[in-house]
Amino acid sequence: MNTTSKLSKVIAALLITSILVSSCSPPKLSSYATETNLSGKAKFDFNQSKIRANGKGFSIDMKALGKMPKRIALVSFYVDDPGITVVSGSNYTGKTYNTTNTGSTNAQFYANYFLNASIQNIKEGFGKYGMEVLLPNEFLTSQEKKDAYNNFVVKHTTINKIGQSLSKFAKNMGNLSTSIETDETADGYKLVKINNRETSDAKKVTVQGNNLSGCFDGQMIESVGYELVQALDVDAVLIIYNSQLANERWGKSRFYLCALNMHLFGPNPTPLKEGKRDGNGYSKGLFYCGVRMPFKKGLLINPKLKDEKEKETNDNLNITAYQNMVNGCVKKMGDYLKKELN
Repeated sequence: MNTTSKLSKVIAALLITSILVSSCSPPKLSSYATETNLSGKAKFDFNQSKIRANGKGFSIDMKALGKMPKRIALVSFYVDDPGITVVSGSNYTGKTYNTTNTGSTNAQFYANYFLNASIQNIKEGFGKYGMEVLLPNEFLTSQEKKDAYNNFVVKHTTINKIGQSLSKFAKNMGNLSTSIETDETADGYKLVKINNRETSDAKKVTVQGNNLSGCFDGQMIESVGYELVQALDVDAVLIIYNSQLANERWGKSRFYLCALNMHLFGPNPTPLKEGKRDGNGYSKGLFYCGVRMPFKKGLLINPKLKDEKEKETNDNLNITAYQNMVNGCVKKMGDYLKKELN
């Protein structure tokens, strides 16, 4: 075999190795920086059982409302990490549980990171549909409102509480009783947690494709969509959260964006008939819309990079990518409300 032939085989082998390595590498969040139309990737994630003529149901009938909600309070922006548990060993050798999550400090960092990157897009995006998004300094205009916001507690129906408790118990039993879920808000925001406890896929580093599409938690919907809205004197409330995961890779914690979630709640425009009772399929608060942009594989936020310039470039691309995702979710939600109204 001559030298040229040997060299060709070496190059071919290197190319194959490179392809295999790249195909095994997790997708990066920064790769979405060029995706400027992601509304199709956002999926509806709320109970779409519209209210009937008697007002019973779980979601708004825009024709009954008769207008777009004008003043919307962004009441919560948070990161939720259900954690990853990798089990090794067997019943014979003894099982080892390795549990990881983003951690409170990192979760708060990324909540601020993504909020600061996208708040202008959120405001401008909803503004195109005639909806003004208000930040805490814009809707907490009195001490009474500040107290109501700070003291607000999300309520839950009894059956939902039982379901969540059983889910948590089962999961913690599998994790040697380790509580692994992490929730942290951006600075200045209260945790208004609406999502159900999720399960994660350790191999794909991702979560399920939906979370609230089958939600029948009437008290949660009413407390957020009516009680909080009334207390803040707005037309609707908006909650945005990131589903994230973390693991150990390349000797360091790596963080993944698994889904972007955006939910809008507001009051029921159809009053309950006189003499009728609440709680029998009727809620004073409703889902107005909810969207979730899930990813088949978790998007790596902080890949292993050689120097600070590469990290800075990746960071800038991350911001653009997240803005594209927010724009897609806002468009999905705005188009839906507008279409339902007309």
